[in-house]
This record gives sequence, structure tokens and C-alpha cells, in this order.
Amino acid sequence: MRIAVLSDLHAFCSDARKASDGKAVLAPSLIDFSAPTRKPNIDPLAGFIKLFESGDIAPPDLLIVGGDLGDKADTHAIQSVWKELSSLSGKFSGTKLVATCGNHDLDTRHKQNKFDPRGFLRTLEPGFPFPNPAEHRINLLEYWANHFSILEDDQYRILNINSCAFHGFGSDAEPELERGRISDITLDSIEEQLKTAVKAAPHKQNICLFHHHIRPVSTDAFDDTSTMKGSERLADMLSKASLGEWFIIHGHRHRSNLFCIGGNSAPIVLSCASFAATRTGDEHNPCPNQFYVIELEEAKSGEIARVAGTVRAWNWTPSIGWQSKTSIPGGLPVISGFGYRGYIPDLAKSVAAAVKASGKMIWTDLISSFPDLRRLMPSDHASLVEALEASGVIATEADGQIKELAPVNA
Repeated sequence: MRIAVLSDLHAFCSDARKASDGKAVLAPSLIDFSAPTRKPNIDPLAGFIKLFESGDIAPPDLLIVGGDLGDKADTHAIQSVWKELSSLSGKFSGTKLVATCGNHDLDTRHKQNKFDPRGFLRTLEPGFPFPNPAEHRINLLEYWANHFSILEDDQYRILNINSCAFHGFGSDAEPELERGRISDITLDSIEEQLKTAVKAAPHKQNICLFHHHIRPVSTDAFDDTSTMKGSERLADMLSKASLGEWFIIHGHRHRSNLFCIGGNSAPIVLSCASFAATRTGDEHNPCPNQFYVIELEEAKSGEIARVAGTVRAWNWTPSIGWQSKTSIPGGLPVISGFGYRGYIPDLAKSVAAAVKASGKMIWTDLISSFPDLRRLMPSDHASLVEALEASGVIATEADGQIKELAPVNA
């Protein structure tokens, strides 16, 4: 099962962004719908669309957008992004488009509506965040009324949560804009529905989508206070074995990461870098612009779905465009795995024994003998290399992937 993921585009229209002196302001994004031309090596969205239309990337089963289509509720930019992505998904019969609401997508600045920050998004054509109203009318109503909706397909279920549901409302409205939230009432409703859904179809891949991040990304230079409230309880809930294994996708902070949020049955989390935002106002961010293509291993007939597979990161290089051959420091490596739940020292011991017996092993031989090597997250990969070195085996690496293993004295 293939999933393409992009988040935090922050598209804008420069014609509508002028300072008080009439001069252009600093661009928040590389996607400018006021630009006279939008070339694939200059505009990340144009480049992204070309990759799929040219066949450089095979059509995905799912095209997922993690929110912040536009910047500061730029209505023309948001509408344009949504139409272009809807048009792209419509070109492939097996591709379904699903998005979630980001804080920059809401009209909390009241440009279009004096009292309803969600009003503009609810009138988008095609429907947002599910673009097929005829098929997803109930999902649309649930998402805006209940702050979540569960989309069921033959292969997967998507728990789509609106982490911006309370932006612009309540006596604490101003601080609420600075964070995400999932309320206890919403969490109770989600758990009740999932108990029934997962029990009825345990073979489906479970995907959870929301905008705000699930854990802080603070450093000495940056104090992060915008983590989603209620995220701890959500993580605990999705860690229950009775609800199956889960893959979480979110954006918001523009910091890429791939990690497990807890114990052996806890969700795997993909934290997305920004697809196209510049560093304006975020100078401490080390991440390049990225999008991701996920390959999820499908459950065999009669089996319970396991969250395991690979993530390929595509990196944006100005004037060149998208590439996925070379990793860029600060982002996810071009190839990462996920889903290994075992003990790294035991895996290292087995691999080291095989390498010493054969003299050396290249990557294709390694994954043939040890398929779990494909399923190592970046942190687990680093731990494996350290454990192998302690066992007398040296790794030759490139772009975050082992190319060859050999005994120290070989």
C-alpha cells in the first residue's frame, strides 16, 4: 500500500501581501500563486505534480495532506492548492485524497467571515477535507461537527482528527490559537467507535491524521508550547492492543522525524517537515523541505494488520527541484524503515555472526537473510550500527542505509 504525504505548504499570493510602504513582504513559502510562471524546479507543488504525471512516482493509494495548505488564511492560495491536488488525485482511479485542517487554513483573522473561522473551508470546492461529497457526505459532517471522522476502505481506515477545532472560540480563544487540542469528549467518542470498527475488520491498516504535533520539539533556542493538548491520552489509547497498530501522520512544526511514541504496541509517528515553507520566522529549523512516499506492508488474508514498511523522503533543492537520491542533513534520510519491535542487540548478534561467517555481506544479501533490517527507524538503525561495531563488524553506509558489512579485520 503506497501513501504520498505532504504537509505545511503555506502557499500564498504575493500580490495580496504588501507592507505599509507598498513593498513586498518576505515570502512565507516557495509556492506563490501570484507568480507569472510556476516552473517545476521553482515551485514545489508544480514539481510534485510533475513527478506523478511523468510516472517518476507511481500513483499512490492515498494522497494525504497534513494541513496548512495556505499561509495566514490566504483564501485564493488555499483554494488553488486544493483544486490542484484534487485534480491530480482525479487523474488516477485508485488514488484517494484526504486532508486535515491546519491552523493557517482557518480564518481566525476574519478575512472572509466575522464570526466563523471554519466557514471558508466548509465552502471549498471540492469538499474539504474529503473531496468527494457524494461518497463522503457523512465524513464531512462528522469532521466539522464532531472534530473527527473515521474513513473506512477495503485496505485501510483513517482516523482524521481536527486538532484546530477550538481555534477562534471560547474565553481562552487567543491562547488557543497557539496550540492544538483534542478534548476528552472527542477522545471518548473515538475510542468507542474504534472498538467496533477494529474488531470488525482487524486486517485494515490503521492511519491517524491530524495537524498539530504529538510531542514537544523544544531546544535551548526554541521553547515549543504548541503541542496538541490531549496528545498523551490519544497516544495511550492508540497503544492498546485491542485497537490494533497505528501509524500517525502530523505536521505543524516543520521538523521531520520518524519514531515510536511508546511501548511495543505504541503508534509509529511520522512528523512531517514543511513541503514548501521558507525559514522566515523559523530560522532555527534545521529541516529541508520534504515530502514522503510510504510503503505499508499489507496484511495477508486472515491476519491482523501490522504497521511496518518504509518511508522514502524527497528533498527540495532550489533551482533543481525534487530529488530522492541524496539525503540532506536535518531531514529524514532518503530511505527509512519502521515496524521492527524486537531487541536491537539480538538482531545485531545474528547479523554479526552471518557476516563473520561469509566474510562480508552487501545490502541485498543482508535483507534477504534479515528482512527486519528494512523495518528499522533511523534511531534503531544508528543503534544497530553501534552494536555491530561492538561485535567487530564495520558498516559502510550511504544516505542513512547500510551498503556493506564486513568484519573489522577483513
